[in-house]
Amino acid sequence: MNIPELAEHSAQRLGECRVMVHEGKDYTNHQFLNWGRRLHRGLINIDVNKGDVIGMCLISNPMVHSIFQGVFRTGAVAVPVMFALTAPELRFILSDTKAVGVVTDTFGLEKIRDAVKGLEHIKWVAVLDGEDEFFGPIPEYSIKTLMDNEPIKILPYINEYDLAMMLYTSGTTGKPKGGMLTHKALYYTAEVVLEATQLKQWKKAPIFVNALPLAHVFGVTIMNLNFMMPEHIKDAYTVLMTWFDAEKFMQLVQEHKASRTALVPTMIALILNHPKAMEYDLTSLKDVSSSSAPLPIEQAGAFRTLVKIDRIRDNYGCTEAASIATTSLAKSCPEGSVGKPCSGIEIAIFDENDNPLAPGEKGEIVMKGPNMMKGYFNRPDATAETLRHGWMHTGDVGFIDSDGFLFISDRIKDMIIRGGENIYPGELEEVIYEHPAVAEATVIGKPDPIYGEKVIAFVVIKQGESVTSEEVLDFMRPKVTKFKLPAEVRFIDALPKSPVGKVLKRELKEVVVGTSN
Repeated sequence: MNIPELAEHSAQRLGECRVMVHEGKDYTNHQFLNWGRRLHRGLINIDVNKGDVIGMCLISNPMVHSIFQGVFRTGAVAVPVMFALTAPELRFILSDTKAVGVVTDTFGLEKIRDAVKGLEHIKWVAVLDGEDEFFGPIPEYSIKTLMDNEPIKILPYINEYDLAMMLYTSGTTGKPKGGMLTHKALYYTAEVVLEATQLKQWKKAPIFVNALPLAHVFGVTIMNLNFMMPEHIKDAYTVLMTWFDAEKFMQLVQEHKASRTALVPTMIALILNHPKAMEYDLTSLKDVSSSSAPLPIEQAGAFRTLVKIDRIRDNYGCTEAASIATTSLAKSCPEGSVGKPCSGIEIAIFDENDNPLAPGEKGEIVMKGPNMMKGYFNRPDATAETLRHGWMHTGDVGFIDSDGFLFISDRIKDMIIRGGENIYPGELEEVIYEHPAVAEATVIGKPDPIYGEKVIAFVVIKQGESVTSEEVLDFMRPKVTKFKLPAEVRFIDALPKSPVGKVLKRELKEVVVGTSN
C-alpha cells in the first residue's frame, strides 16, 4: 500500500475525527484529506508529474500534513529540509535533486528566493499563507490558490517501491547526500512505531504533544501512524507546537492531560533546568520517547522522577532507515541500552572486514529491513559504501549483549549532534577554509550538558596573516545555519596528523574534554 492509499483507507475506516490541535484550533482527518485532494489538483494544474522532485521548507503547521499528501498523491518525490538551513545549503539540495518547485511559508520565503536564483529547473514556488506573485523570474503561488480547486478523489497508480521522499544527510566530509525512501519504507516505519508505542493496547485515546519538526521524516511518521490508529482509540489527537519552548510544552501537557510525547535530549535538559519545572503537573505522561542523540543516564533518571514514570523509551535509528530501527520497549531493557530491533528489522555488529562479532564485542552497527533506503540519489559510490552484502552500514559503534539488547558506544563518523540536530564537520571545515587567512582547519564536538555537544573549531593561520575568532565567525555566519556555528574558535600552530597526513581529531578531542565547559 502506498501512502495516499493509506490515507484514503484510514478516512473510510475511522470516519471523521479530530486528529490535531494547534494554537487552540481543532483539525480533523477529513479536513486534511480534502485539502490534500485539492492540492493534488492544484499541483497537476502547474504541471507536476509523477517522479518530479519537490522541495519542502516549512516550519511546523497543521497544513504540512496536507502538503505532504498533495505531493505524494501526484506520485512526486518530497524533499523536506530543515527551515533553519541557509540559502547556500538549500541551494545545494535543490540543485542536486533538480527540483521542479519548492513549497515554503512566509517564514522561509526570502531564503528560498535567494536559494533558487538562477536554477532553471525550478519552475515555481508555492507559499503557505503567502500571496500570488507571477511577475518575478519564478512564479509564486499561494497554497490557498493551489487548493482552490475541485478535489481529485481518484489516485494515480503508485507502486509501493516508488520513491516517496528523499532526506539529505552526510558524513564528516563532502556534500550532503539524499537518502531515497520508498512508500513501502515509510509505511513500514509507521507499522514499527505503532508496535513500539503499543497503541493497540491503550484503553484510553492518547493525547500526544509534539514539538519536533513536522516537515521532516518524523512528521511523516506521525502522519502515517495517525492513519493506522486503532479504531477503539480513534479520538486520539496531537497537540502541535510550532517550535519548542520548555514552559509552553509543560503548559500544553498539563492543559490537555497529555499521555504521550517524543523529545530529544536537549529538550529534556531544557525542561529539567527550567525554573518553573516543578510548578507544572506532567504526571499524565505515560509514554515518553527519546531519539536523535544519546540520552545521558543521569538526565533520563531526573526526567523520570519529574514525570513519575518508570522509564523513557529510547529509540535508535537513522535517516537511511526512515528514522527508527530499535526501541527500548521491553521492561527488562537494561539502563543505557536502546533496546532490541523492531519487528522485521535485523541488527548485527560487524568488524572492519564485515565479519559478524559475538555478543559483547564492539564493532560497527549494521542493519537490514523493509524500511531501509534504496540508496543515495545519484551517488553510486556512497551507496556502495553504505549498502554492502545486503546490510546498511551505520557508521556507529556498539555491541549487542547476550540478551539481544543493543548499546551504542561511539561513532565511527565524526558527526556532531547538537540539540538532536546533526552537524557535519566537513561542511563547516569547507567554509572556514574559504577564509583567505586560514591555512588549515578542523572541527570537533565537545560535550555540553544542555545541547549534548557544542562545536569547536581549530584553525591554523597562514604565515604573515592575522585573523580573530570573531572575524572567522562573522565570515561563517552568512553561509552556515546559526546552530552549527562554532562555540569557540581556537588557533594553533599546527594540526596533529598521522604519518599519512590524516588529521588526528581524537587528540584534539582529548584536549577539549580535559578543559572546563
